[in-house]
Amino acid sequence: MNKRSVIAACALVVWVLVLVFGWAIRPIEDSVPVVVDPASELAVVLAAAPELTPEDVQRSQLVTCNTLFDSMPRDPGIPLPPLPPDFVYERVPCDAPHAGARLAAIANVLAVGALVAGWIWISRRARGHGPDRTPAQEIIGV
Repeated sequence: MNKRSVIAACALVVWVLVLVFGWAIRPIEDSVPVVVDPASELAVVLAAAPELTPEDVQRSQLVTCNTLFDSMPRDPGIPLPPLPPDFVYERVPCDAPHAGARLAAIANVLAVGALVAGWIWISRRARGHGPDRTPAQEIIGV
């Protein structure tokens, strides 16, 4: 391997890691679906007459979550954004995006590792360190 090739490969790995960890330290945002509370009177009314559902009803709410390095998807001490009366979050905010971000970060790091390992393997084979060299070639440096 020549010196420029090693410097270029190291610079590329550092750049990819900066991008991955720069993304990973930012808070995750989750757009959580909002539905009518099934236990509310509004749910009973809309079940009988769905055409009464207003067109401008809130369908989702943006929730800011923790970064993927935090142990919990969101801080329980911080209240969720308020919803209109008779509406609830359809699912627990932040759980799925937090888990997905962790999987994406792991996949990114593994992909970079695989690319570096492949680059090293290919460059070593190109220099003649492959399995087709005889011990005599190793000794004389051919």
